[in-house]
Amino acid sequence: MSDMNYNDNDNNKNKQPDFAAVRGEEKLQALRDLIELTDNHLIHQVLAIGLDSHEEDLVRIEAWRALGMAGSSALLDEILHAAAQLVRDSEEDEDVQNYVLQTLALLPITEAEIQLAQEVLEGDAYILVKWAAFAILVAHQHVSGARSALESLQYHPDFGASARRELHPN
Repeated sequence: MSDMNYNDNDNNKNKQPDFAAVRGEEKLQALRDLIELTDNHLIHQVLAIGLDSHEEDLVRIEAWRALGMAGSSALLDEILHAAAQLVRDSEEDEDVQNYVLQTLALLPITEAEIQLAQEVLEGDAYILVKWAAFAILVAHQHVSGARSALESLQYHPDFGASARRELHPN
């Protein structure tokens, strides 16, 4: 059993982890234990962890995984904006960028995130980061620009077969 510190939230029904009070493995476990992310204060804390370049990469990755549960949040635009900044940061760790893009595949997104995925696919990012960008296109084919982006990849050496499979199932 963890000695994790918890704060009561506004309605006193649930307990929230106090991320400021813990470090390392305990913080990592607290992020892994999150099963929903609906409280705005908690979302801000988790987003701050995900953006903190001084934090351990595994902790940041787990923060972005948790942010994938914030789809109905009023803070969604803030999360999407932060994700785009992080992905476009050439100094950012590729593993963190990979998980940020995987999170975008889970969240309700806009055409701006489709364009971000295309930028990654057209750039010189690590192949796993590119596959995470491809996953955004696959997951959000209903968003403007996603299908045409998949169509443009049909003959790409890395993504062509997968793009064709998505566009022409059977």
